[in-house]
Amino acid sequence: MTPERFRELAEAWGGDIARWPEAERDAARVIAQSESGGALLRQQQAFDALLGVPPEVAPARASRAALAVLQAIAAREARPPWYRRWLRPVSLLPVGSLACSALFGVWLAGALPYHQNEQAVATVAAVLDASVISLWGNQ
Repeated sequence: MTPERFRELAEAWGGDIARWPEAERDAARVIAQSESGGALLRQQQAFDALLGVPPEVAPARASRAALAVLQAIAAREARPPWYRRWLRPVSLLPVGSLACSALFGVWLAGALPYHQNEQAVATVAAVLDASVISLWGNQ
């Protein structure tokens, strides 16, 4: 085992050789007895100890975090089901617009005769405010 490989394993697996891959342990123990290998292992053990310490969290901060999580859960559960969201006035606006357009089209089809008539042109002009342009040409 080379010193570079020893460093790679120490950085990847930490300062405890017992956690290293079995095939590398015997050679690692030989290098660990040297001055540089021992210093590297001590450095990695200190780093492992630093990572192993749980963070200190103030009780007030923990309470705020727990409250925020509970509020998020409550907000998600308070959301109405999909079928109730569809029946809100905002979601009915496109449906109402489509229904009004369809009714207007049906009325317009019934109001216009098959042949051109002055009364029909006047009715369409009044409804659509088409004073200059009619359905059958310019007036």
